[in-house]
Amino acid sequence: MSLFTADGTENRMRWDRRARRWSEAWYTTLNHRDTGSGVWLRYTMTAATGTEPYCELWGFFFDPEGKRTFAGKHRFPIDQLGTPNGRDDGALVRIGDAWLSERHMEGRVSSDGKVFEWSLDFEPAPKVFQHLPQRLRRRADKSANAVCCPNLAVPFTGTVSLDGELLAFDGDRGQQSHRWGRGNAETWAWAHCSSFDGGEDAVFEGLAARSSIGSIPAPTLTFLYLRHEEMELSFNRLKWALRARSRYEMPTWAFTAHNDEWRIAGAGRSSIDRLIQVRYEDPDGTARHCANSEIADLAIEIYRKSRGEWLHAGSLTATRTANLEFGRRSVYPELPVSL
Repeated sequence: MSLFTADGTENRMRWDRRARRWSEAWYTTLNHRDTGSGVWLRYTMTAATGTEPYCELWGFFFDPEGKRTFAGKHRFPIDQLGTPNGRDDGALVRIGDAWLSERHMEGRVSSDGKVFEWSLDFEPAPKVFQHLPQRLRRRADKSANAVCCPNLAVPFTGTVSLDGELLAFDGDRGQQSHRWGRGNAETWAWAHCSSFDGGEDAVFEGLAARSSIGSIPAPTLTFLYLRHEEMELSFNRLKWALRARSRYEMPTWAFTAHNDEWRIAGAGRSSIDRLIQVRYEDPDGTARHCANSEIADLAIEIYRKSRGEWLHAGSLTATRTANLEFGRRSVYPELPVSL
């Protein structure tokens, strides 16, 4: 089964404006080729137990020099969330004056007297990347937490501005994803990269997560995908996900996975000073803490099976151009909580 679908509806809002214990987020990460900076943008709504529903706009700027790193968010009452499932001047989701469409996103947040703004166009991908296999995806969609990437690695044009200083994007690649459901995993690690060293035309997307079935911990599932040199290496079928191995402890995620023909082994890592910690409110009212970097490092080794042996087939590295995230219930004491 292909991991890509083309029904054109995966960015639509799932929330029916009545359900409780629900959250939904549209997020984008991209890297600026010329300066090495990273950007993380997030449009989100939460209907948590015991609180009135609300929506939020988040904006982050990661400076590789550490001098101008920025984290900001604005919370709005739920009536500031635009019309679902419509276009509303081209918007799939609108929060206050900020909006996201199939081809454009814009917004503005401020924090500590600094203003961060963005106005970005992107070329939509012809197909949607699905992290989970079909059977698991249907189950997650109904009862837990589902995620997909409508735009896995697409060119962005436009500008971001931090305190009036413009940064122009001209075909720099990034990704745009959509997550929705009744709760986050107990722990997770996520990585994306479409800007490898040496101009390698490759894309990596990886997700590892552990949840519980009632009070019983479930095994960690690891879903990995790599496109490289016209090859698509997929390890997202359930049997490959169960066989894969992940060890993640912020700030490092090490992983291996294999199918019948290919094997990859890799690791994502960020120094502590390149990470930002934020707090999510889960739909059940509990906290989740996330440590994120858009200027992390990633290394991947590729092997191909020949006559029963794994032979080395290639290497990929990304220096401060990978997107990396860790999440869990408890706070990461090594980092201040920025939001």
